[in-house]
Amino acid sequence: MSKIIDISKRICPEMTVYPGDPRYQTRTVCGFKLGDMCEVSELTMGSHCGTHIDAPLHMIPDGAGIDAMPLDCFYGPCRVLTINAAVISEKMLADMNIEPGDRILLRTDPAGKYARSNRFNPTVLSMRAAQYLAELHVKLVGIDAPTVENMELCDGEIHRALLSAGVAVLEGLCLKEAVKERYVLSALPLNLIGENGAPCRAVLIEEEE
Repeated sequence: MSKIIDISKRICPEMTVYPGDPRYQTRTVCGFKLGDMCEVSELTMGSHCGTHIDAPLHMIPDGAGIDAMPLDCFYGPCRVLTINAAVISEKMLADMNIEPGDRILLRTDPAGKYARSNRFNPTVLSMRAAQYLAELHVKLVGIDAPTVENMELCDGEIHRALLSAGVAVLEGLCLKEAVKERYVLSALPLNLIGENGAPCRAVLIEEEE
């Protein structure tokens, strides 16, 4: 038997979105109360709503769209690394013995205090940390914050360091329940042609002993 841990944010009108991004909205198009035979909704949201994948096109002109990214980035063995720091440094990552090809999820809010209060987790990667992961050619970097970037500086350099090296970026995770280190990750993005990012349903699969 396998245990599945949902590490995705709930998508609803009340959710917190990145400043300036479109809010999630839903409108009934067909409904039982309207006398229709089925329920159909029109959904409006940003391409980086909730738990989502960033495509190279998000920060790199003429970069690949989300549909062109290799799916093996988003599915396979991963490591959840718990790091309690406002800024994740290169040394912190180097001490974790990360290997080329790893999928790395950074668990920086283990108590879930930001998730409970619906506030932004301000933890970020340092530039040297991002470059270190890019040089290692890890497959994916995920974080339980809305962005790997410094939200105050917000110059895109952290994203570009990772995305230009072919490292997939997975943001907006909920990792409170991910208390172990090794899981199988499934975080497949929507197949949106030519888009700069896409929401995904991210889960961790734990093989029970």
